[in-house]
Amino acid sequence: MLSIVRTITRREVRETLTDWRILAPIFILTFILPQVLIGATNFAINFIEDSGAIIRLIPFAMLLVGFIPASFSLITALESFVGERERNSLESLLAMPISDAALYVAKLIAALLPPLLSSLMAMCIFALSLRISFPDLFFEGLPAQYFFGVIILITAKALMMVAGAVIISSHTTSIRAANLLASFVLLPTAALVQLEALLMISRRWDIIWYVIALLVVVTIALIRTGMSSFNREEILSREHEQLQLKKTWANFKRFLAEYQSPGIAAADYSGRPFSFRYFYRQELPVLLRDYRIPIGMAIFAALAGLLLGGYIGQTYRVPMIENFINRVGTAPEPNLLLGLAIAANNIRVALLSSLFSMFGFGAFSFLVPSVAFAQIGFVATELAHRNGGWIGMGPQSPLPFLLGYVLPHGIIELPTAILGAALGLRMGVSILSPPAGFSVGQHMMWSLAQFFKVWALVLIPLFLIGGLIEGLISPMIIRALYG
Repeated sequence: MLSIVRTITRREVRETLTDWRILAPIFILTFILPQVLIGATNFAINFIEDSGAIIRLIPFAMLLVGFIPASFSLITALESFVGERERNSLESLLAMPISDAALYVAKLIAALLPPLLSSLMAMCIFALSLRISFPDLFFEGLPAQYFFGVIILITAKALMMVAGAVIISSHTTSIRAANLLASFVLLPTAALVQLEALLMISRRWDIIWYVIALLVVVTIALIRTGMSSFNREEILSREHEQLQLKKTWANFKRFLAEYQSPGIAAADYSGRPFSFRYFYRQELPVLLRDYRIPIGMAIFAALAGLLLGGYIGQTYRVPMIENFINRVGTAPEPNLLLGLAIAANNIRVALLSSLFSMFGFGAFSFLVPSVAFAQIGFVATELAHRNGGWIGMGPQSPLPFLLGYVLPHGIIELPTAILGAALGLRMGVSILSPPAGFSVGQHMMWSLAQFFKVWALVLIPLFLIGGLIEGLISPMIIRALYG
């Protein structure tokens, strides 16, 4: 098996390195881009008098040098399977006496090696040039822990991009479609680079290591998803998917009117008309059971946010939340408009995060319960620290805060937010692992139909109830607890 994997990898790498259209930009980004940034460093030294600011930018410059060549991994990864189809060589490749897992791993390695090696070489050239030209900046701005941290970060990011792009390539029928779907990989990665830049400039390398761990977890999940969903028979039988609006709308209405587990074709639906009674009594329990994995992930996000908020509350000071803590015990007058405004805000945040998750593998939905529970953990831990314990009904105790500010409406809003996050997670990863019998487009359409139906019939009413409780009842409970 290893020899076959090595043979396929060698063949793919050779084809990549003999294509001048790929070699030319790789050469420029590997050898010329680092020198351009070294020249920019010289200009910055003469233009900016604050050398400390330049030192803080050195790790980010190295990150930029490594990320741009690594982003070329999307090109080779997106062509790994769909490119073979358009070159009419897919049949001979899939006919090889090799397992699906070995073939998938070989394609994954072949798509990763050239851009990753180019990225590592570019970062080494940048570091060596900086050491020769500006030794003071090198030793102060790029010590060994920063240098190897950026290398590990770029390697993890390249692995994640390749893993996602190979999944896209194995489930599309044309390079054009694969390039369009590449935004599901590129957009969250670009947003992550901006976050990493802020962390590097502020010298928060402790958080960057958590980011690296998260990238490794996501990469492992993507590789497992790709290997489990890869099937050469389905790739050979998959035809060009033309956009047929009438048929698409008809399938969407079937998915919307009647719930069936994913993988059942729209043509096999019974055609039962929609019924509110049947949905709440029969379909909703089955849907929740089918969504048990994304619900579990959302619960994990909530627990992780709760623990992280408690850790931050014991370690750091956040001025915005500190201002809220100083006002604990005061409550506005019960107001219907206040309750409706709270409900509208909760709906807006949960809905937009779920829709944005379509372009980020569910990452934005994952953040909603984690951030909500992190705020609770932060405030409760800080109050316990000020009070000296968790038990007590004093004004600085966390117990009345939880009973007044969290429990009355949170018993409805927090589970609702977790269910909304699960819907967004399922919709975000629908492109990665379509079930047997479903194409990528059908799986996305099915997930979108369940998303709109559950939002309209379950989440919006629950958010309204929770908002009204928070606007009408919670203020009275807070005043009773705090006198």
